[in-house]
Amino acid sequence: MLDRLQLLLVASGVLVGLPSSYAYYSGPFLFWGLSDLKDLQTPALAGLDDTVLRDLYSNAAAVVVFLRNGTTKLSEDNFPTFKRIIDKYDFVYSPQQMLSSNPLDYNVNAEIINLVGAPSQQDVELSALFRDSTENYGEHKVLGILANQLEEPHMLQKREAKAGDDYLSTSTTPGSPTDEPEIVDSIYNVPGKAIVYITSPPVLKMLNDSDEVETTLVLDKHTLATYDARERESKLIVTFKVDEARKLTLKFRFEMDGGYWYMSKVDVFAMDTKSKEGSKALDTTLELEGKAPYAPLGASYSCGRQLVFRNGTTVLTLENIQVQPALEGKTKFSSAWDCIGFTTAPILSGIFVTSFMLIGLTIAIVAILNIKPPNRFESRTGKQLTFTVQE
Repeated sequence: MLDRLQLLLVASGVLVGLPSSYAYYSGPFLFWGLSDLKDLQTPALAGLDDTVLRDLYSNAAAVVVFLRNGTTKLSEDNFPTFKRIIDKYDFVYSPQQMLSSNPLDYNVNAEIINLVGAPSQQDVELSALFRDSTENYGEHKVLGILANQLEEPHMLQKREAKAGDDYLSTSTTPGSPTDEPEIVDSIYNVPGKAIVYITSPPVLKMLNDSDEVETTLVLDKHTLATYDARERESKLIVTFKVDEARKLTLKFRFEMDGGYWYMSKVDVFAMDTKSKEGSKALDTTLELEGKAPYAPLGASYSCGRQLVFRNGTTVLTLENIQVQPALEGKTKFSSAWDCIGFTTAPILSGIFVTSFMLIGLTIAIVAILNIKPPNRFESRTGKQLTFTVQE
């Protein structure tokens, strides 16, 4: 099954623009995971009708589009974990070269995942992220879509078929398609969805239980961020490259309540991408020490202090952060609520000292006003004034 899909996936090159990530994707497509696919039939060499596609997007609790960045054979040897997922769920293959409807336009929980790196790494990441989505939204309620991803748009190059050709060859993107994109900054931005800005990279400290050695990771290289929006809670998901074998994902969790948003937790998920089973090195939720960042919906939060998220011996520190979820189409931060506020310690000290000075000045003015000068004065021609003092 996977061999036939690989052949057809490589043989297409008409691309559809993807506005949420600076990439393009092309068919054929593989749909799986949603219970609605059970009774869906597709004619041979024909694509899914646009009405059917929109119904699939709308009926799903979430849609996850996986974009393969490479031409490695889609076989059971290269993608063993994905093969087990396909065997478990209903799936539909569509040979169409483009989607007539964009999933992002019909499902608020749609997200795009760029699969990068070696085939084993792509297999682990695809499987782990799809399992994560099913845990959040439920079994048979998540629609998975597999497509090809290229960095630049290309058109299918037609030529005359020659003897021995199995399929039409297509143009390829210059350079290695498996190079993982690395962004060296601390701005995690999903345009129109959410932004997190930190002046310095996040620092994660972990204590190894076996040898009690503390490991410090400076997360200064990340890939494209994604945003998972739901009614009461949303997540900004950022994946970091620790080294060639390990990847780490931070999920900034935002709770929506009473017209305000709160960020009190961060999920940390780490895995070894070279392990066939995608073994987890870390999967935990860190809670903020102290008062949680919050602001009204439509406003950002800014804090010059260090924020510390902790769970046992695992500690994440963020320096000088500004954050805003639920941007609702905006591309920049709105007005900020500052964590320091107006009544800082220096301001309170100034008010205290000023109060003492005002009290002393008030007493002096009152004392001066209570001085009463005599209403009669001596003269050379008049009688001498006498005052009677009574003890």
